[in-house]
Amino acid sequence: MGLNIKKANKTYEFSNSSVSKILSSKAFGKDILIRDYASDTAAISAGLVKGDIYHKSGDLKIVR
Repeated sequence: MGLNIKKANKTYEFSNSSVSKILSSKAFGKDILIRDYASDTAAISAGLVKGDIYHKSGDLKIVR
């Protein structure tokens, strides 16, 4: 099972191995550190979309 990401009418597919590498990369971690939002509404207002990852005071969240 892989991960499908839809963006601008395009679907990108990643294998589980690829997803593991993305999630464990330093760049991904740094990106998440700056995404601190109080709620999904705040995250969406900041430009995140459904499925994007952010944190709320250290708790990992996914935009719904």
